Amino acid sequence: AEPPPTSAELAAVLAVPHVVFRSTATDAEYGTVAVVPLDDLAGPRAYTGVLCDRVAATGDMVSCLRTVPGVATRYEAELYDAATWQSVQSWPLPGIPSRTRLSPDGSHVATTAFVTGHSYASTGFSTQTIVHDLGTEAAIDLEDLTFVVDGARIAPVDRNFWGVTFVDGTTFYATAQSQALGHTWLVRGDLAGGTLTTVFDGGACPSLSPDRTRLAFKTQTSDEPVHWTPSVLDLATGEVTVLSGETRSYDDQIIWLDDDTIAYGIPRQDEPGVTDVWSLDVTPDAAPQLFLDHAWSPQVVRR
Repeated sequence: AEPPPTSAELAAVLAVPHVVFRSTATDAEYGTVAVVPLDDLAGPRAYTGVLCDRVAATGDMVSCLRTVPGVATRYEAELYDAATWQSVQSWPLPGIPSRTRLSPDGSHVATTAFVTGHSYASTGFSTQTIVHDLGTEAAIDLEDLTFVVDGARIAPVDRNFWGVTFVDGTTFYATAQSQALGHTWLVRGDLAGGTLTTVFDGGACPSLSPDRTRLAFKTQTSDEPVHWTPSVLDLATGEVTVLSGETRSYDDQIIWLDDDTIAYGIPRQDEPGVTDVWSLDVTPDAAPQLFLDHAWSPQVVRR
């Protein structure tokens, strides 16, 4: 399918519920953040002029992670006012951008970058995840928090943390991994208490449902090749639903469209660099549906 037309005015789209995403149409706007009305996903897209590899958004703030090519490639995070798309703050990243999320109240932003390696499918990768308090400008490295596994404090040298999803300004969920110990956990983070505590063994890249009762995440269902399948954890019961209706492997941090539907990006096998966003009902046999073509790193903004 051809990319949608681009005649929409940015302010008009920002004034209604909309989707913020990175455009992957192979044209002059490739890599630019675009917006489209939530009730007219196939309609005209408006472009912000801002280039991002990863984007997160609330009604007030946008977090953008990007690669800046040059003689020496560098990486940076930048915050924008969501209404005007004017830059508010920026800082360097230590490596290739991977994940970013904003807390619902806009008080904190989390960024993950690869320090070595560039894929969660590779061995020996290392990540750095920082939570920035935008009020105090404090920067909290998740590796500095106390890591609690099954009630015991541990500090494996090869521990990695990534994929934050916020409950509020001080509480979040994330991924923790120790390849030496052979485990990848979902953890609950408490900035006030300074702890990361495991809640599930065997998942990555969590995303908290709007009703805050479930985590959608990816679970590895095969090793060679590595295959990730979306799943949902009920936080009250510990029950996991594997969404096996999605048979393709994906490497993305899920978003929730509503309490019954998730969405995530999938690369096109025959078009390098082109991705689409697919939606999936959170019932075991539901089939994925195309949500937004030529798109990546989506965020729904309803306010």
